[in-house]
Amino acid sequence: MAEDTGVWLSKELSNLADKQKAYENRAFLVAMKKVVEEQNDRMKLLQGEVDGRLWNHEQW
Repeated sequence: MAEDTGVWLSKELSNLADKQKAYENRAFLVAMKKVVEEQNDRMKLLQGEVDGRLWNHEQW
């Protein structure tokens, strides 16, 4: 679910950035999109780490 939200937010930020005429606003939205994408990547990695730790029977 969070991944869907991240994808939706990234698309919305792209759409908003495309509509902006002022460079500062467009640059801010593009930077925010990069942050959202970075957070999505980190969330995927952390979910994988949690799954890996849960399946490691030696640490139970």
